[in-house]
Amino acid sequence: MIGSTRPVRAGTGGTLPARAAEPGSGAGRAGQDWPLVSTLPPLAALPTAPSCARGHVRAVSQEWSLPDLADTAELVASELVTNAVQASQRLGLRADLAVVPVIRLWLVSDQISLVIRVWDGNDDMPVRRDADPGDTAGRGLMIVDSLARDWGTYRKAGGKVVWVMLSPPDNP
Repeated sequence: MIGSTRPVRAGTGGTLPARAAEPGSGAGRAGQDWPLVSTLPPLAALPTAPSCARGHVRAVSQEWSLPDLADTAELVASELVTNAVQASQRLGLRADLAVVPVIRLWLVSDQISLVIRVWDGNDDMPVRRDADPGDTAGRGLMIVDSLARDWGTYRKAGGKVVWVMLSPPDNP
């Protein structure tokens, strides 16, 4: 498996926003100790990034004995990484970069819930849209919102992080 898994205390390694008490920041359970963390090396913000993220999330979910969250985590990670790739493409157009921007994915878990965090270098915050039935795009955050226990965003290191907390249905 690419990446690493190791114990981590919440608030280290960029796992929490600077002020965990802000609304939508992940305060509450996201501020507790998270004994498991997995970080992928930076991914090029290319159309292949979502499939890399899906594979990593599925493998880590299984490794951490979270098979009930694996399918949902895979879908959510795919949506978040797809959004990050699209945001990075807009960044490249604005900045006329000669290099491919990168995105970052990391996972933390307390062995019950799973938090997925995705960073990209575009600090424009995402906006949840209500897509019309005929729209071919724009449903990503609607899907995330319907599947997540909680989710939010915060600015970090010249970009933003979008995070999602997933929990089993019997553990709200």
